[in-house]
Amino acid sequence: MPDIIGGSLAGATAALALLKLGQPVTIYEKSKFPRHKVCGEFLDAAAVDLLSDIQLEGTPITETALIWPNAQTRFALPRPALGISRYRLDHILLMQALREGAIVHEQVGKPHDKAIIAHGRKPISQKGERLFGYKAHFAGPTNNAVELYFNGIGYTGVNPVENGLTNVCGIAKEEDLKDVQFDGDKFIARQPHLAKRLEGRTRQMEWLFTGPLFYGPTENTRGYPCGDALSFVDPFTGSGQLCAIATGQLAARSIAKGLTPTQHIEACRQLLQPAFRWSTLIRKSLSWPLVPYLAQLIPGQLLYRYSRPTLSPLQTRR
Repeated sequence: MPDIIGGSLAGATAALALLKLGQPVTIYEKSKFPRHKVCGEFLDAAAVDLLSDIQLEGTPITETALIWPNAQTRFALPRPALGISRYRLDHILLMQALREGAIVHEQVGKPHDKAIIAHGRKPISQKGERLFGYKAHFAGPTNNAVELYFNGIGYTGVNPVENGLTNVCGIAKEEDLKDVQFDGDKFIARQPHLAKRLEGRTRQMEWLFTGPLFYGPTENTRGYPCGDALSFVDPFTGSGQLCAIATGQLAARSIAKGLTPTQHIEACRQLLQPAFRWSTLIRKSLSWPLVPYLAQLIPGQLLYRYSRPTLSPLQTRR
């Protein structure tokens, strides 16, 4: 019986894929569900396709806006995405796995070399500039856009989720957050465009913070990693949850086919490499003075398409 370490997005997706293949699974999850998590809560249309067997209720997202202090560009998404909180999404998937026969042990961890590893990123020691993520939900008027407010190498994403809520989630330098004592309200107030965007909206939860963040593949050599335990794509591309779902399903297929962990990681590398290359290029260029103007010249849907992972190994349904 395959074991899965972590019952969040990637782990629950892997469990559902294994159950569909007729394999019983046991999930070990250290947290108690449902719970909030720092996340952009933007579910790409391709990710919705991969979860087409699950009934998901959120808010359609049809437009993207990239906003700098002195420039902005907007474009329609190729297909509607879905805004849905991790509080709801992770719980839905884990409960579906339970209904389909998975055994779930909450607030328990049991790592071993043959398990699917979906426990997220482990903290590492970092030198130099460090980045942290932050997130809160706000109540008030919503729209059908995901809006990214850039400020140097940091940014904040704003998009609707379920129940008339707006998710505000971003990444900032540790020194900038320390300067406001990790007070999210003060940090937002220092960004005029973002502060104006959130006028008339009321924060509905305490600010959540996570970090330090680090990008790229992990050095995890145990088991069959997926989601953030495998790799971390810069969230501004909007493909983070898609990558977690895709690699969760790929981990299930690797187990079912009898692939070795090394073979599984190589399959994941081929799937994720395009998204990594594109997000790395953009991240390095975010602070360049001409980027806001160049972004207005490049077709938005082209930018969006190149930041998606290659899903052909999963034969995505459209």
